[in-house]
Amino acid sequence: MLSFPTNLANELRDRHGSAFWYIKLYYGDESSFTGLSDSDRIINSVKYRGLVLDWGAYAHSANLQDFKPSTATLNTLTISNKDDAISGGRFSDLFSSQNYVNRKFTLHMGAVAVAFGDHIQLAQGIITDQVKQSADNLTLRLVEDISSVQVEVPTSRVNTTSHPNAPLNNIGKPIPMAFGDFGLKTDIGTVPTSGAEFDRYFVKGHFPAIITDRWSDTGAYVDAKTDSAVMSALDNKNIFYSGDDAFAACEDANASGTAGSSLLTFKGNSWRSYFRLSTWDSYDTGDYANMIDGDFSTSNTLTVVGAPGITTGFRVPKIPKLGEFTAISFMFDFGAFGGTTPNAAAGAAFKLTSQPGANDYTLTWNGGDQTLAVTAEFTTAQKDAWDFEGTTFQLIINDTGGANYDQTLVVNQVGIEIEFMPSQNFSKTYMVEQRGLRGRTGSRGSDTNSTSRIRYTVGATPEVSDYIYYSGKGREYGAWVDADSRDNGYNSGALIENPVYMIEDILRTELSLSSTEIDFASFDVAGNTTNGTIGNTFDLAVSAIEFAFCQYQFISAWDLCQELARACGCLLFFSGDGTIKIVARQRDEDYTSVDATIDYGVLRTINPDITPLENVRNKVSVKYNMDYAQDDLQTTTAEVEDSTSQGSGANGINSTQELIQDNRFTLDSGTAVGSSTALLDWLAYRKKILMFDVITPKHNDLEIGDTINFSNWPSTFKVYGNTITATDIYMITKITKKPNSCSISCQEVSEVGD
Repeated sequence: MLSFPTNLANELRDRHGSAFWYIKLYYGDESSFTGLSDSDRIINSVKYRGLVLDWGAYAHSANLQDFKPSTATLNTLTISNKDDAISGGRFSDLFSSQNYVNRKFTLHMGAVAVAFGDHIQLAQGIITDQVKQSADNLTLRLVEDISSVQVEVPTSRVNTTSHPNAPLNNIGKPIPMAFGDFGLKTDIGTVPTSGAEFDRYFVKGHFPAIITDRWSDTGAYVDAKTDSAVMSALDNKNIFYSGDDAFAACEDANASGTAGSSLLTFKGNSWRSYFRLSTWDSYDTGDYANMIDGDFSTSNTLTVVGAPGITTGFRVPKIPKLGEFTAISFMFDFGAFGGTTPNAAAGAAFKLTSQPGANDYTLTWNGGDQTLAVTAEFTTAQKDAWDFEGTTFQLIINDTGGANYDQTLVVNQVGIEIEFMPSQNFSKTYMVEQRGLRGRTGSRGSDTNSTSRIRYTVGATPEVSDYIYYSGKGREYGAWVDADSRDNGYNSGALIENPVYMIEDILRTELSLSSTEIDFASFDVAGNTTNGTIGNTFDLAVSAIEFAFCQYQFISAWDLCQELARACGCLLFFSGDGTIKIVARQRDEDYTSVDATIDYGVLRTINPDITPLENVRNKVSVKYNMDYAQDDLQTTTAEVEDSTSQGSGANGINSTQELIQDNRFTLDSGTAVGSSTALLDWLAYRKKILMFDVITPKHNDLEIGDTINFSNWPSTFKVYGNTITATDIYMITKITKKPNSCSISCQEVSEVGD
């Protein structure tokens, strides 16, 4: 909500009729303005002509179903256009000569006996070209100004000056923006990094980096940019080629990643892919599946009692032909060994035996993870055709130098790694929106306004660009997170995983907005690590909410920020004071306080309603985990349902209505599940709506997203069978303001059935 100065708030509370509005209409380079009001006033030594015949109404709304705010408007501002009304002529003459169109306006509220310093700004925006003139008046339409955020991002592009050797496909294409942790998986136990380098493959995601130099003149490498901003972490082991629905890691000796410059470099023809083994039914015993499940925290214990023997077996799966075959190896992640250690000097070892060829491959015990080449097992014809499937191997504890000891071995994971030379065709075809030009962007009043662009969709066409893929950690917090005496639990240089601050980073880093243009206090209320309200949205600790995504195609910055806001259950909008504000929608049970209490005595024309049946969703799942090579979401959460809502009781709709929500911004299962349960919480039941007029301007400080309750509501006036009490909390979804009143529409957000 807007912050009314105490003197103004007291005046409006005690003397409702003393409120007045005045407006500043800027012209030219916006260094000057014309002041108007509904009567002549001198305010702060500036004369405001009393030419406003009708203020119309300032209106702003939001749809809580999809978290979409409208454009705030001041429609039908009617100004006297009588002869000799201003500057010796009609206002329309002045309007034309000064050229007010597409310039700024600010709308203000004051009150009798309240000094200028205690007035407040109610709205800010631009004067549109929708002007209607008659002999007696001129009518204007004013709207909020989103030009500063309707800028195409990513703002950095591949160009011939900075990247003279870039592929022609990539000239003019965006350098991506990368956010969050998409590096080594952290929920599958400890991933080995040596002996058997599983860390090449067990990563959260593969993000695209655009190739900016096909062969660097300075280093004899191919260069690719991951971002134009500093990255938190890049790894030379996690640079990938994508082909035939598989990612292959570049030989790390031929690659490097530099987080400070967001640059990947690589060369050579040596690439590797990892594949999980299949079961061999004859030896599928014990916890066999734990060795091939991709989880290093689970294991199978192999046991030999007395004489050496076969302990387990594996089958090689079907593997697509990825290029020219080089080598194939088994990778083992071993846990603890029990019993008498094999005597390696006497020939004691583990043994991998192929079937039916019965070739032996020895693993001399050294207590660590191991990679074992089995290339010799396959014929030239098999290698040429990549015909490996069906070949089986047995893992044996073969202590030939011992005396039939009892021995055990914990095996956490077994897989196969294939080394090959790919075609190294880095081109990716994807659909991009075909767009046209409209509106204006850039800094307000700057020289760039006439040439800046935004785009709107008129179709889609295929585009081709050259990319390499990588895993790592994206953008870091800038100094802004510590500035302005902020206390949100984050520090400059830390990884950004919180979606609230991803939005703020886009606004600051891509659009160069400052703290005077961002209501950073609202961002800290929603996102701070201690009690940020998005924690209630996801029903998780804020630190457990993990967003990670790459924006590699052009999009309006405002559209991207709105998408992110919706994905984390937030309303993002321009406040009346001209700053960008964010408000999290919490779960029903988490609302315990409100921004304002409205007395029933100031309400008029009360119209109760209820959200439509078609808005109910009582079975929800979320698709997440974007594969950027395929442009497809790979994983879907388990469905969550509300049986009461589906049922035939008083709170049921006697129907199942399903929602499958796409979320391209997270790779994390816990975050996706939190999103699905939040959606169910919000949508499983129809919610009460109240629409009413307020006969006082003292509530003109309220905005969309603010929460309210009511006092002195009569118990005899029930809304759809429910008594309205102080514990019933509503969120404002529309507010229409006039100088001495307002109209509000609000939706229930507290517990259902109270």
